Amino acid sequence: MEYQMSEEARKALEALQQAVDEELERKAKLGYKAVIADKNGRPKAVSAKYLVRKRRAQRAQANIPS
Repeated sequence: MEYQMSEEARKALEALQQAVDEELERKAKLGYKAVIADKNGRPKAVSAKYLVRKRRAQRAQANIPS
């Protein structure tokens, strides 16, 4: 069974992702770190710049404009 997202939910998701991307880029410029889960689920500190580069690569792969 495949879930079809409503147009309203899709727009809300896009707006939320854009806000997160903008905040992450701002934090990357300031040199902040972020805590994410590694492959084993343990916390791992990474630079915000790493996450920005990773997100840009995901958008490019999915052909989503910046």
